[in-house]
Amino acid sequence: MSDDWDFYPLLVDSEPASIYVDLGLAGEAPIENQSHMVYIRVFMRQARPDGLSSNDELDDLIGVEDSLTEIFSGSDKTTYVGRNTSSGNRDFYFYTADAAAFEESARAAMAGHPNYQFEVGGWPDPDWNAYFGFLYPSPDDLQRVLNRRVTEQLAAHGDNHSKPRLIEHFAYLPNATATAELRDFLAGQDFSVDQPKIDGGSVELSFTRSDRPDRIDDVVVPIARRIREIGGEYDGWGCEVVK
Repeated sequence: MSDDWDFYPLLVDSEPASIYVDLGLAGEAPIENQSHMVYIRVFMRQARPDGLSSNDELDDLIGVEDSLTEIFSGSDKTTYVGRNTSSGNRDFYFYTADAAAFEESARAAMAGHPNYQFEVGGWPDPDWNAYFGFLYPSPDDLQRVLNRRVTEQLAAHGDNHSKPRLIEHFAYLPNATATAELRDFLAGQDFSVDQPKIDGGSVELSFTRSDRPDRIDDVVVPIARRIREIGGEYDGWGCEVVK
């Protein structure tokens, strides 16, 4: 388990959902000796009408999560990778080397929360498809997470996100052809594009436009998507604090 956790909203089976996931595991997963995905589904008692968790139940659900994760804290056989909340359920996902031992420990932990009904399940998943294919955010959702982190940093310095200001963006492109394609794309959206810089085998490009941080997803997500389509990498954005 890493220190790089975050959440994002989405739809699961056409229902509102919220996933909280260990993003930092992506660089080391799959863990070879933890080839079995296991989950504990906890049936919430005070879910909101849309199936998400309510503030009234927040402390109880945190207590359940703490009980489950503390058992496996520091284990080299089991890793907690994330949770999904939707349809009145909260599902906690783990990967383990011993599914039977995991179930025994999970049931022992849930014995401390007798007010909750739950079920335990899982299946072999050596490639960690549940982690990469379900819990881990899509490229667009991951970009929204990264955008939110920047706006939270701005907020910590007293920023007023609704005020427009010059925002600088950065990208890496694989070659001159991709760079020209991106420059044409950005020119059509009134961005000012700096001269490209050759950085090793790739091209570094920065571009600016006046926008509002509270609407940054609408700006960045389509650009990052286009950059991926031409084989490049969007490398983030930054701006001055405006109070």
